[in-house]
Amino acid sequence: MNMVRLVGIDLAGSAKRPTGIAEIDCQSMTLRVVKVYDDEEIVKITVTPKPLIVAIDAPLTMPREGYLREVDKFMHKLGLPVLPPLFPGMRRLTERGIKLKSFLEEAGIRVIEVHPRSTLKVLMKKFGKVDLLEIMRLYSIKFSRRRLSKDERDAILAALTAYLYYTNNYREVRARDGTLILPR
Repeated sequence: MNMVRLVGIDLAGSAKRPTGIAEIDCQSMTLRVVKVYDDEEIVKITVTPKPLIVAIDAPLTMPREGYLREVDKFMHKLGLPVLPPLFPGMRRLTERGIKLKSFLEEAGIRVIEVHPRSTLKVLMKKFGKVDLLEIMRLYSIKFSRRRLSKDERDAILAALTAYLYYTNNYREVRARDGTLILPR
């Protein structure tokens, strides 16, 4: 049986800031999380061995017009606000995300856009006030408890969203200019 590997990336807007990467091995149901900086490290860790799905916490499309995407407006209507791709400080992140998505898709990897804070908000509505470790336990995903940075926590939530996508426990927020994946 081939290993099914799902990756979540909390992408930083710049190589000077840490990017969190979390991976779930669906055979052993274990999670591993690391912090990296430059694009080369991100790609190396992400593609080896080749994942089935990569969930990226960054806008992966630009708005068709204006500075807000339709999908961002839908998220706001759901009570799940996201920062627009052209918001100051977000443009570089969006461009970096689009570039990474393009590279991964050319390598035959399925890429989805996620928003970890929204994932957490949806899961807390479903399960009540639970912490990240409890959420992972609810899905039978094991990882060592340790102090996590915000980037690592967001990468774990991105990987969890990839897992929910893989197990068909998700919903799409879709518009002409993008799609965001949320837990069901």
